[in-house]
Amino acid sequence: MRPLLAIILFLPQLAAAGLFSDIPSAESIANFRPPASTRILDYRGRVIFDFFQEKRRPVRLDSIPGCLRMAVVAIEDRRFYSHWGIDLARVPGLALSMVKRGGIKGTSTITQQLARSMFLTPERSVSRKAKEMALAVELERRYSKSEILEMYFNQIWFGGSVYGVEAAAEKYFGKTAARLNPVECATLGAMLASPSVYSPYNHPDRLLARRDFFLTKMFRLGCISQQELDMGLKQPLAVLPPGQGGNIAPYFVEEVRRYMMEKYGADFVYKSGSVIYTTLDLDMQQAANLTLLSRLRQIEKDYRLRPTLAAYDSAAKRDSTIGPPRYLQGALLAMDVRTGYVRALIGGRDYRHSEFNRATQARRQAGSAFKPFVFTAAIDNGMTAADIELDSALTIKIAGQPDYQPHNYDRRFLGRITMRRALALSRNLVAVRLITKIGPQLAAHYANVMGITSVLQPVYSLALGSAEVTLLDMVDAYNTLAGSGIRVKPIMVTRIEDARGVVLEENRPEQQPVLRPQTAYVMTSLMQSVVNEGTATAIRQLGYDGPAAGKTGTTDDYADAWFIGFTPDVTCGVWVGFDKKKTIFSGATGGSVAAPVWADFMKTVRPDSMSSDSFPVPDSIVTAAVCEQTGQLATPSCPLVRYEVFTAGTEPTTPCALHSRHRP
Repeated sequence: MRPLLAIILFLPQLAAAGLFSDIPSAESIANFRPPASTRILDYRGRVIFDFFQEKRRPVRLDSIPGCLRMAVVAIEDRRFYSHWGIDLARVPGLALSMVKRGGIKGTSTITQQLARSMFLTPERSVSRKAKEMALAVELERRYSKSEILEMYFNQIWFGGSVYGVEAAAEKYFGKTAARLNPVECATLGAMLASPSVYSPYNHPDRLLARRDFFLTKMFRLGCISQQELDMGLKQPLAVLPPGQGGNIAPYFVEEVRRYMMEKYGADFVYKSGSVIYTTLDLDMQQAANLTLLSRLRQIEKDYRLRPTLAAYDSAAKRDSTIGPPRYLQGALLAMDVRTGYVRALIGGRDYRHSEFNRATQARRQAGSAFKPFVFTAAIDNGMTAADIELDSALTIKIAGQPDYQPHNYDRRFLGRITMRRALALSRNLVAVRLITKIGPQLAAHYANVMGITSVLQPVYSLALGSAEVTLLDMVDAYNTLAGSGIRVKPIMVTRIEDARGVVLEENRPEQQPVLRPQTAYVMTSLMQSVVNEGTATAIRQLGYDGPAAGKTGTTDDYADAWFIGFTPDVTCGVWVGFDKKKTIFSGATGGSVAAPVWADFMKTVRPDSMSSDSFPVPDSIVTAAVCEQTGQLATPSCPLVRYEVFTAGTEPTTPCALHSRHRP
């Protein structure tokens, strides 16, 4: 034992002489900051996810229950407040351990444990023990007992990647350390000796016995009453199951992570202890998950699609080299109309199977969901919702290329119909006639200024959605109509604070007027007809009765099904399809596949998201009764009359010529 005592007595001199050259300097000790988790919060301040190397959330000592602090000190280091980092009364035990076991065990003070966890490896050797002691003495010189105890509770390991009492309280009990009850305090205190030996998942009986030992110690210290002890000893461990409270928005979180990595780097993301405030609404995200996944699961069952998600998941567990998923996929993105805040985002059915984000990264043909951009350009350039267009066969001759001969989905012609009815029923031939009138360049321009970032080729087939776009862009562009012609940049991160609470970044809504509000309102009215009497009536049939406007989209061979819709408060887009473009099933239209997902989602979130029961009407909007067969002012003899909306000055001024002769 004498050599060991000599080392202890001369630790400061040995350190000063440089014999411990590999231990940190005094400056390093003073500046030490352990890696801390970067926390991702939703817009209400609820935790979505943590990025971490070591999952740790530092807290002040006064945030840790007194009974836990007292019990840990009493059991781990009862002379903590009287020694100077090394408890000399433990030295004989250290020497005996060296003689009997040939190693070092069971003699570290709290300060030594802190020194080891901060700077040293867990190996058991005389040299490591000497370094641990030297560091403990230096810590005691530089910090008060309260500061050392605070660092200890924030540094100590609790199993897995969990470090510190705050992260442990969240992991095992789903609450902050300050809210732990005495039984929970005793459970965490019991784990400190060895989280692997006293694991609540692997060795619950061992942990229960040691927890009861802690409870008894807490009673003897006067921290709890006899009644609390008796009740506590009867309670089970009651820790959360492994993986409880997992990431329900993995695709959103990954978008945030990529943004943070690009701007701040890996150390900031995984070690800084910063807080990222985002736009996500966990309630809306949960609703989106349930509605999209349940609908796609039902489609797999009803149409006997193969492979299914369940079959792929089972196969992937047996063979990790199975390759990318080939089952039916879907994506959903919901955005706040006024702010552009992304409230819910799904990029695929299972992030474990594929991290590819089908809401932000996949570019697919939009089909008829692109038509509103063509109609918007037409309305903004003098046409009206009552104008009559011809739904009939059409051939367009293009120099040096084969003739372009579009056709309707149902291969039928409806003849003369209004612009409103043409959009509601998604008549392809009318959309192509419109783009021949306004020009493909103008249609592409309107799509781009409204929110489509893809490079759009100015071709006639653009009217039918031949361009490939992302769901994010489609929601952004439709949101311009919902926002009365004001484009709002989509936002996912609102504020970033470092570990000290210093604001590093703040993002506010960026609004840019790109359409006349009157044009946006007329288009919104037209797109309400899509929901009320057109290709998306499934939304009403499924029970959604709130204000809604939108457009369905279906591509050739039923490979893509879209519905992008909006209310006065929320714009939401849904896409369904396979990663490899192929038929979902025969007849899989946007109205039958995507619109029901939208309806289910909006029925769930409507009470929280709706601030208005109608779309706002801008100035200079007038209403006139028109004949649906001519688009002119209705007469008493007109058989089909609609009260149509117009930008003031564009409404018809002449009575219906077709039915005027029938007046009495």
